[in-house]
Amino acid sequence: MARSTMLTSLLLSSSLLTSAGANTVQMSIAKNHANEAEQLQRRQQYLQRRGMGEVMRVAERADTVTVNLGNAVTSGLYYANVTVGTPAQALSLQIDTGSSDVWVPSSSASICEDTRDGGCPGGSFDFSASKTFLDVDKDAFNISYVDGTGSTGDYFQDTFSIGGATVKGFTMGLATDTSISIGIMGIGYNSSEANTQTGNGTTYPNLPNVMVSSGLIKTNAYSLWLDDLQSSTGSILFGGIDTEKYVGDLVTVNVYPSSRGGSVTSFTVAWTSLSVQSSSGTDQLTPTNFARPAILDSGTTITLLPDDIAAIVFEELGATVSQQLGAVVVPCALAKKTGSINYGFGGVGGPTIKVDVSQLVLPLTTSDGRTPTYNNGDPACQLGIQAAGSNPTLFGDTFLRSAYAVYDLENNRIGLAQTDFDATGSNIVSFASAGAAIPSASSAPNEEAVTQTASGIPRVGVTATATGTGQASYNPTATGLNAENGFTSTSSATSSSSKSAGSGGPAPFEWARVFVGGFAIAMAAVGGGIFTLLI
Repeated sequence: MARSTMLTSLLLSSSLLTSAGANTVQMSIAKNHANEAEQLQRRQQYLQRRGMGEVMRVAERADTVTVNLGNAVTSGLYYANVTVGTPAQALSLQIDTGSSDVWVPSSSASICEDTRDGGCPGGSFDFSASKTFLDVDKDAFNISYVDGTGSTGDYFQDTFSIGGATVKGFTMGLATDTSISIGIMGIGYNSSEANTQTGNGTTYPNLPNVMVSSGLIKTNAYSLWLDDLQSSTGSILFGGIDTEKYVGDLVTVNVYPSSRGGSVTSFTVAWTSLSVQSSSGTDQLTPTNFARPAILDSGTTITLLPDDIAAIVFEELGATVSQQLGAVVVPCALAKKTGSINYGFGGVGGPTIKVDVSQLVLPLTTSDGRTPTYNNGDPACQLGIQAAGSNPTLFGDTFLRSAYAVYDLENNRIGLAQTDFDATGSNIVSFASAGAAIPSASSAPNEEAVTQTASGIPRVGVTATATGTGQASYNPTATGLNAENGFTSTSSATSSSSKSAGSGGPAPFEWARVFVGGFAIAMAAVGGGIFTLLI
């Protein structure tokens, strides 16, 4: 049998079994309550342990299954604990709306065998120990990202369990050679599966597709609620929305196709305005007819803006660019300031999401647990925004925490509303049918179209390592554009004449290893019921 024929035939044989009732399947995730700084201090030791999160407890009733999982907030990404194979092998996979394949690192991969560097902290898969393992296509799995990382290996089928739901013969990638130490659970468009770009061009039913075909949900859609930076909860709700998780109106905008091939491969929306609001007023940073493509991606920890716009934002917030740390640095005291960065989508009348400045200040820590300081002793933090450079514009978790986002893959629409931080209530509304519109939502009245020209699966790493001694070098991003610094100086290291705080680098001390916010960015994600993943 030809490779493509064999792959297609076997992929269609997946079936999903679940112990949940016909209406809902619910999976819960809880963040660690320890604060960010404490978690970052433990990051090295944490990454050396096999398996992320805590021992899972499954609670079942007739119509729901709830699984309490751990979220590895030390790396800034959201994880789900799953099992693969027979007998079941436990792994933690990063949840990623920006990619479409579920892949796991092989226990034989060199990165997993290298325990000196932490091995594979989310676990690895030993295919030889599984009675139900079937190699679908040897050496055919090949996924690469724009930062040069990637994984290669085989396509295989095996039993896959998550949140009480079990898929028999589910298709995944087995990474026998990988530069990424944690597997990924991609839940994006199957048109962007790795096989379409580096394989024979065919697609297969990925996880959201299987949920629909098995009757777990009525349509290929889910909603995302990450809650605030310090929160211990959040959710991904498959097949519906929760009207108690946002405030104001839920407004939908188009998802646009790539200019290459014309198909929709990522959650690209029309970003049409940006302003900064502070105690001194509001600065509009974009012109009236501004419209650029931007990708919404839960697998990205920070936000990547076009270089010219990022430079203005850095000026507004008094940020500096550290070449040594590979991060944009701000005084930690900025987190106590009031004000927001406001993102508009879909033109006039479209949704606007306000991101409080406090949600953008992320901790920096050294390997020995110290916090970098400015010359005057004030602590330095990372800004959750960076210049995109050659990468596409991406709105990651530092944006998405402030937005309630509904991903409608069936109709190529995204609904956006201002999130309700720390919401305790719940009112779940399921999609009415296959292809139904997003419930309780209206459409942006004057949508502006954009074209996504970026190609490939975006993945950017920003975990910085700095070695040696001496003072970090700080080079503010140059800009010829005007910006008013509405945020008063939060560090005396910032001179009154310099809006970019260029004179205030961290004080000299040994930078044996510095973790930037603890984050490594990754981009490349029940009949009438709902599949819920609470983060």
